Amino acid sequence: MSILQQMLGVFQSKNVIQSFRLGDKNDDVRTANNIFDSYDDEDLRDGLAVDCLISLFRPATLKSSLQITGEGSRFMPEFIGTTIAAMWKEELGLTRVVAYETYFVDEEYRPNPKDYFPNEQLIQYTIKP
Repeated sequence: MSILQQMLGVFQSKNVIQSFRLGDKNDDVRTANNIFDSYDDEDLRDGLAVDCLISLFRPATLKSSLQITGEGSRFMPEFIGTTIAAMWKEELGLTRVVAYETYFVDEEYRPNPKDYFPNEQLIQYTIKP
């Protein structure tokens, strides 16, 4: 089990998140320990940026994050993304830049934008040389 899976497992066991998914839901190959494949490893060695996705389902901070984001604040009560970024920065070496963006996903399309009920926090990481 990877360090990433162990960290997310701790968050899950402490009820900070209900569950998680590594990689894209439509990608059967790039999940679990294989979140990075050989092409990603090669890109990192060649000095190119690599992207990856982590989905957090029903995180405890979801509603507060949505409220604060809606108010336009710069603060976001998001602790998992920063923890993972710090872990990758340590694991990959301090010369790497680990940036991420957070998105809130509602699995069901609703035509009325007021009927927006996300249950997933999608974190897109970009690891740069």
